[in-house]
Amino acid sequence: MDIEEIKHNIDTFSNKIGVTFTDPKLLYAAFTHRSFVNEHRGDYIEHNERLEFLGDAVLELVVTRFLFEKYPHKTEGDLTAYRAALVNTNTIGDAATRLQMNDCLFLSRGEAKDTGRARLYILADTFEAVIGGVYKELGEPGKDEVSTKSKKTRTQPLVPYE
Repeated sequence: MDIEEIKHNIDTFSNKIGVTFTDPKLLYAAFTHRSFVNEHRGDYIEHNERLEFLGDAVLELVVTRFLFEKYPHKTEGDLTAYRAALVNTNTIGDAATRLQMNDCLFLSRGEAKDTGRARLYILADTFEAVIGGVYKELGEPGKDEVSTKSKKTRTQPLVPYE
């Protein structure tokens, strides 16, 4: 599959999920594996690992909140087990497959040939990266309210500024 075909597939995916990205490069980055970047060193291309980091946290929070509200009488241990059953490589990779994300991946030639277990990991990571991209595009619900409250209470940052 050539780059233009992959971009077309990504644009189709964006329409399917109902999110229009103001900067399509953000969504393209979400679908870009590090191996592709390594193979195209002359071009400035961003890979998806930072978006994956963000998306992993967003996914965990969304699933945690869903379970917390759906099962008000379950223990922390039960909720943790439920979350682990929902948020893992197999379930996320399967979801990515159902969404046809495989057709949107920017991979090196070597990675593109591998369709085994490694591909499932790549799909799961990409799913999280796309969630990170969507989160960046749509913003954080309630962010302004939290920011205002933080300023009023003069809370210290958890991570010191560099």
